[in-house]
Amino acid sequence: MHLPRVVCHQLPERCFRVNGRPMFLCARCLGLYLSMPIGFFLSFIFNLGLMFNKNQILLVGFIMCLPMAVDGTTQLLKFRESNNRLRLFTGILAGLFCGTAIHYILFKIYFN
Repeated sequence: MHLPRVVCHQLPERCFRVNGRPMFLCARCLGLYLSMPIGFFLSFIFNLGLMFNKNQILLVGFIMCLPMAVDGTTQLLKFRESNNRLRLFTGILAGLFCGTAIHYILFKIYFN
């Protein structure tokens, strides 16, 4: 199965394999797309829109997205080669923040 390239680059060497075949998402995108709804619902349940202000949310977002940025940049610049477990982990961190940020933005738009 192939998805549009705007969803994921789908490089086979960066995808987990199931029965010897690469999955339709790379490891990082898999982590992002799986954890975004989880981050949204956790934020909704714990009402993070009321607990934190904009600066705190941005700081947490920077901290949670930094590992993905460092991993991707160092790999792009050929300082080192990443692996799929690290890509998945950094994608999960960034996805949790993205889901929380979406909830925060929607909360601020509709309830402030």
